[in-house]
Order: sequence, then structure tokens, then C-alpha cells
Amino acid sequence: MEFSLERSKALLTRTPASLSALLEGLAEEWTMSDEGPGTWSPYQVVGHMLHIEESDWMDRTRTILTEGEARNFEPIDREAGFSRFEGWPMTQLLDRFRAVRASNLAELDNVVSADDLGRIGIHPTFGDVTLGQLLATWVVHDLNHLDQITKTMAKQYKEAIGPWREFLPIVDAP
Repeated sequence: MEFSLERSKALLTRTPASLSALLEGLAEEWTMSDEGPGTWSPYQVVGHMLHIEESDWMDRTRTILTEGEARNFEPIDREAGFSRFEGWPMTQLLDRFRAVRASNLAELDNVVSADDLGRIGIHPTFGDVTLGQLLATWVVHDLNHLDQITKTMAKQYKEAIGPWREFLPIVDAP
């Protein structure tokens, strides 16, 4: 599928409600459990997503639009949200994510047009990237973390599902 700004915004608009439907009101056994060392709990994933929502997508979009190739993107600490939002109730994290996402999408509507998608910015690791690639990554980032959350939650019942494990590969997925 080719990148589409409208299709992307349609998905990005739905992510906060998807996260809320999946996580709001659940016991901490669901939201605070991870898959073991070096993995993230659903709570940590939401903290990461909120941090990135506040400090990445629109900041880098603005950099491309205003400075282009004259300035590299600022590096992002992928785990900064863990400590920044430590102790926040899940409902508060989700509410904040919803508000920041709505603000970001409103700004995106005001500053980006289809004509801007080929504009170039400089990523600290990848070098030249286009605005279209950045925005497509925003969409896939959401989908990746929704997958990560559901996989982590499914694995909590890895043993409890007994012989059905054979038909549920999510519990053995890396």
C-alpha cells in the first residue's frame, strides 16, 4: 500500500481509543506484567508511546518543515517515559496520550499537506528521511506497540491455555 496522509490520520486517530479499550480498568496483573528481562509491560509501552508522542513525531515534523536538511533530528531516549511517568495510573497515562495525540493531529492538519511529504530531514542514525517516511513510521509505530501489548498480555496465559497453545502462536512469538 502506498503512503496516504488521510489513511494514516484515520489510523492515528483510533489508537488512543484502541489503547483505552484494551487497557483501561484492567488489573495490574495485565498491565504491569512483561515477558521477562529486557521486555516491556503494557504500562511501560504506554509510557513510551506518550513520551514519543510528546517529543518525537511533531517535533521532527516541524524540523523538516522549518529547517529541512540544515538540522539533524534530536536523538530520542526510547525509555525516558518509564521514569517520567512512573507511578501515574493507567487512566491518567491514557488520558494524557489521548489529549496529546488529538493536539498533534490538529497541528498536523494545519501544517502538513501532500506537497510536503517529499521534504527531507536528517535522522541521527539513518541520515536522509522524508516527511512521508516519518509519518508512515508514526503509523507503524502505533501498530507495532499495539501488537507488543497484546502479545505480552497473551503470554500471561501461555501455560493456562493448555493444549490450545498449538493453535495460538502468539504465546510463542519472539
